[in-house]
Amino acid sequence: MKIADRARPAPLTLPDEIRPDDVRQATARLVAYVSGRTDDDGVIREQCESRVLESALALSLMTRTGAESPARDRLLAYLRGHQESPDKLDRVLASLALGGAAGREPGGDSALVGTLAAGVLGAAPGFISTRRRLMVYAVLSVLGCPLPADAELPGGGRVPTDPLHSWAAVQQAAITRILADALGVRNGVTEAALDTLLATDPGTTVWEGYALMHLLVLHALAGAPGHEETVRRGLGTLLRHQRTDGGFPFVLEMHNWCTSTGGLALHAAGADPALLNRMAATLSAQRGGAALRSLSRGQTLTGGWSMSPIVAQNDVDDTSCALEFLQVVDPVAHVGTVHSGVAALLAVQGADGGFPTYVQGASSEPCMTAAAVCALGPHPATAPQREKALAFLAGSQLDDGGFEPGWSRSRLHSMFRVRLAACTAGPDDLRSAAMAARIEQSARETQNTDGGWGMQPGDPSDDISTAYGLITLCHADDPQPVGAALTWLLERQKADGGYGGPPDMVGPRPFAYRFPLLTDIPVLLALGHVRARVTG
Repeated sequence: MKIADRARPAPLTLPDEIRPDDVRQATARLVAYVSGRTDDDGVIREQCESRVLESALALSLMTRTGAESPARDRLLAYLRGHQESPDKLDRVLASLALGGAAGREPGGDSALVGTLAAGVLGAAPGFISTRRRLMVYAVLSVLGCPLPADAELPGGGRVPTDPLHSWAAVQQAAITRILADALGVRNGVTEAALDTLLATDPGTTVWEGYALMHLLVLHALAGAPGHEETVRRGLGTLLRHQRTDGGFPFVLEMHNWCTSTGGLALHAAGADPALLNRMAATLSAQRGGAALRSLSRGQTLTGGWSMSPIVAQNDVDDTSCALEFLQVVDPVAHVGTVHSGVAALLAVQGADGGFPTYVQGASSEPCMTAAAVCALGPHPATAPQREKALAFLAGSQLDDGGFEPGWSRSRLHSMFRVRLAACTAGPDDLRSAAMAARIEQSARETQNTDGGWGMQPGDPSDDISTAYGLITLCHADDPQPVGAALTWLLERQKADGGYGGPPDMVGPRPFAYRFPLLTDIPVLLALGHVRARVTG
């Protein structure tokens, strides 16, 4: 995500109607806004907002266990406020949970479940389609819906052995138990799944800060005789994290991710070096993640970074962004940490040259591969691995110039990161140059007439997607689209210096979640790229 080598390409000159002072002042206001959200130790401790998915599951669990409390009343109010949500899945989840709480029979049928699952799958990468379809079935099942005819246990009802990271392994176990209850199945697979669920210690902790997974585990245990007390205590543990609006979040925190991406954006925009050094020092100390038992299958990424200090699961994205940040702030001071992080990344590179998100042997993903290439760029010894990764990216490019969905609802997220990865290619790498040119062409062709971009072509312009598009075209040769995007962003800055709009981050894919500052950070990063590329 960092600024590419300033020696290439040549600087851009913005259209006359954009005053450099306006850009500088907008950047300074946003720097002040993001800096002001940074604690004294340099950590950005942003809070995840409530989401209907987790809130509906929480109310359903309270209904199953007969829990009555003021917390339940606040949760009811939150979900009532989402019964007319523009998102169809949110409307259904809220209505089913509220209906169950009121003692009404669910109005849904198996056709509705199948329709909702199909809608979810259309926005998710193909390699997780079966897993995500069964997750939707399981969620709607605990809310009272019947299962469609094609419902089955994950893995075809066999004990799974494929490479899988901890979160997916626990999700798989929870879905296995929930669907097995609905299907009336009990066998060795369901008993193995029960062992995995209990290993998360759900009675005393929200495992890895993952509220959604905690709820799925508790629902799975609620159908297992003898675990009533664990479910009751686990619900009490969850209630400590209820948000002020009455709902529940996807995850409790993402301190490392917010700090590394925020730090990269602040560095690009010319923020206070003392602040950047504090951020880097604390982030460096968080390498490795929480000391929790791994429930992964296969070789996980270790020695890198997780999304927060309470999370054990390291991943390519957090590791790559942390490495990029440490390297631009002070590569000498953090040389040992950087060296270990680079080794951690290389250990999970796939035979196809690409990188997965979590576990060696899992499917390589374009966005994660681009992230790793950018992190490895400053290390000449990694040139062979980067060449393989760039070849994987070029081979993964779609006919429209984009890439498969990553961890964002915005099509431009993967595109801008791959475009930055292409900046690390050598001058003779014609394949990467052609890939970059197709990305730029696609970005130009899908820019809205107002100068911005939407999540998908034809969608209304939003702050995050426009930031991604602006970064992409900062590395092209035409200043006009850059000027139009910059004008759009300058006009939408709020009085406090921040930005707004819909969230793009998804987890589990393709369900969107919101950390408000993760809207401001991409815009600040885009302004930082403008600062490096534009004269004046």
